[in-house]
Amino acid sequence: MKNIITLICIGLTLNTFSQEINFRFKNTENPQISERDIEPGYTVYSFTFDVEKQEEEIQIRWDLPANDMQYLWTPGHQHGIQPLWGNRDITSYATMQAPVLSVFNNNNINKMTFALSDALNEVRMTCGVIEETAHMENWVIVHPSAFENLEQYKVELIIDLRDVPYWNSLSDISDWWASIDDYKPMQVPDIAKMPMYSTWYSFHQQLDVAEVISECKLAKQIGCEAVIVDDGWQTLDNKRGYKYTGDWIPERIPNMKAFVDSIHAIDMRFLLWYSVPFVGEASEASKQFKGKFLTKRGDAFVLDPRYPDVREYIVNTYLTALKQWGLDGFKFDFVDNFKVYPNHKQYQPENFEELSKQMDYQNVNVATDKLLTDITQTLTAEKSDILIEFRQRYIGPLMRKYGNMFRAGDCPYGLWENRLRTTNVKLIAGNTATHSDMIMWHSEESAEVAALQLLNVMFSVPQISVKMHLYPQEHFTMLNFWVPFWTEHQHVLLEGDFEAYYPNLNYPILIGKNNDTIVVGIYSPSHLIPINSEHAPKEINIMNASGQTKVVIDFIKDFGNYTYKVFDCFGNEQDNGIVKLDGVKLFKVPKAGLLRLSID
Repeated sequence: MKNIITLICIGLTLNTFSQEINFRFKNTENPQISERDIEPGYTVYSFTFDVEKQEEEIQIRWDLPANDMQYLWTPGHQHGIQPLWGNRDITSYATMQAPVLSVFNNNNINKMTFALSDALNEVRMTCGVIEETAHMENWVIVHPSAFENLEQYKVELIIDLRDVPYWNSLSDISDWWASIDDYKPMQVPDIAKMPMYSTWYSFHQQLDVAEVISECKLAKQIGCEAVIVDDGWQTLDNKRGYKYTGDWIPERIPNMKAFVDSIHAIDMRFLLWYSVPFVGEASEASKQFKGKFLTKRGDAFVLDPRYPDVREYIVNTYLTALKQWGLDGFKFDFVDNFKVYPNHKQYQPENFEELSKQMDYQNVNVATDKLLTDITQTLTAEKSDILIEFRQRYIGPLMRKYGNMFRAGDCPYGLWENRLRTTNVKLIAGNTATHSDMIMWHSEESAEVAALQLLNVMFSVPQISVKMHLYPQEHFTMLNFWVPFWTEHQHVLLEGDFEAYYPNLNYPILIGKNNDTIVVGIYSPSHLIPINSEHAPKEINIMNASGQTKVVIDFIKDFGNYTYKVFDCFGNEQDNGIVKLDGVKLFKVPKAGLLRLSID
């Protein structure tokens, strides 16, 4: 990645009209341009920029009529279309977001999606309405750091306004990214796609080995196959900071190998948390690497990966832990802090000019790619099925080659936000395992209410983080119904065709399907559930997280007679019978319950 970098911007064009795209450029001479059609309305535009002396950002702009363009999807959030003067762009680079935007209409139909293959360098993307013309103005802005040591910079842009569901468009983008040699995704072991227990919300930094083992035994009973031991193991400090982080000596758990062995004895895998870039101001590592920092965050410095000894230290830390303690995987945190900071000069020592001669990279993003690639290759060489988790915001296409688990960003108790975050990740994650943020709830809640935390993340891998031994038996009974249901239908929930309706309304309907099975999550009482399939599925499951007891389904085709069974949140059967599935049907389903329709 030190030489010419190829970027591909994808924009998707509607079949409803055809028009020539007129590109405009800023801060650069007009590049060489070529184009090719992948299919009608799906065109690749290739650009080659001469950048040997380029010191300013490059801007590529184009506009299209804002025809039925109503909402904007980004990897982090979605919102209504903004005016050009008030629009909000997204920034992506190696460890931040993904370079893609999607504009869709009120029927979930794609109107324009564009994405870049340069998930490495800093890129800003935006679109907004031109008030005077009702056109959508689109910008792609590439930071000048992308051009360091290059003579040419190549970028391709696909524009396609296909009348397809926006989720199909994003899936095509994900597949395209994965086909790029430098972005080949990491292998995903089966265990990465199984429920896990996390210590973060249940223990935070107050880790107790005996209690964690006890919780893991309960978690194993409901179907969790791994535990992620989070922050707190490396230090006795529990003030939620990182002042003493960076040496990675397990002060709180001095016999880490015995701890790992105890988890293995109950047939669970063991993953350990690390804050990759942080060395606390009280750590020995901060003294060892004095001056080799990008910035300071609170009580910790951010290491500079452009130095080979910094990268070597980080890689060897994880390899040593893997070998000595018998770990099965890692949760790597805060890697989005590897970037260029406006205030970086204040952390440069007086001898920085001399010190910087030790750098073997000038571009922070390229150095970060080297670091994370070395970590992955080193660990997989030692353990081929190693598990590596990253969390939102670092969930872009380049990150898929470094890790095989992408988790939603922190949203404790935020059930609808957990659904929103996991869905955003899943739409562009391909076969990389999408994990929920750890679910938690209050011990005094009813089982019906507690179940909503789980039901809202059923289309991802659930992570559970409560002290189950302190919770009522009915909560455990509820988990013993819904977690095995998730495991039974994992192939549909994780790997089936995924339909995510109405992002602008926080995804009130989610559907997974394959040839035989459909699973639906309903999260709003005011939506009609569309069930469409080329042939009658053998089984349809409706998970009722709407808060109401009436579920209305629109069967687009006549599927014939089905047996129906209704279950409450504990798995107790409440009703059964025969029903013909044609047109609109109303069913009574308990809150947090399940409707199962099947062909005998």
